[in-house]
Amino acid sequence: MRLKLAVALASLMVSMSGHATLLTNGGAETGNLQGWTVGGVSNPRVDDGSFDPGINPRTGNYMFSGYSGAWGTLTQNVLLPGFGQMRQVAVSFWEQGLDQDIPSDDAYVSLTYRTQSGSVISSVSTATIDSHDGEWTQYQGIFDVPLSAWSVDYTMYFHRNFGLDLDSFIDDNSLTLVSGGFPIEAGDANQSADVPEPASTALVLLGLGSLALLRRRRA
Repeated sequence: MRLKLAVALASLMVSMSGHATLLTNGGAETGNLQGWTVGGVSNPRVDDGSFDPGINPRTGNYMFSGYSGAWGTLTQNVLLPGFGQMRQVAVSFWEQGLDQDIPSDDAYVSLTYRTQSGSVISSVSTATIDSHDGEWTQYQGIFDVPLSAWSVDYTMYFHRNFGLDLDSFIDDNSLTLVSGGFPIEAGDANQSADVPEPASTALVLLGLGSLALLRRRRA
């Protein structure tokens, strides 16, 4: 009975660690483009709400802005734990743009899977989000990962539909491994874990406390 409890608690903690975001600086809270590579012609950047007054970061102090031009991208390549196993990833991000009628400037995210040598395996894109009614809209989706995928390019695409500026914003990007139960390897510069929510922290502490109690009783 004690062994089963210990195994269950250990499995719980591994499962929780496997649900940390794989992205670095997904909400721009470093105040710069740390972890991201700029592409396209609009020169996307970090904004604190000053580019389009009235459009403020969804959380924290910063968000990503398309800036000015026809289109632009921000890309981050991250390693995918569990190479050769059945895996899926969950994508989540929030978009808001300036109200310029329909369509207004919009955005979406693409995933490009790569082999260990860097060759492209396949790509998939989320739906395009055009949220221009003064509020943020979230996209959430789950995608299969090719067995041979070693890493993935997570790319934010900003697209202009009106005017000269690219008035589309993205905040709170998240890329999460949701199947396979593989923990994120510590110390990898391409991977960073979110700070656990209070409930998650409490569960981990409870699990550690229970294991310590079992050791004391056995001693």
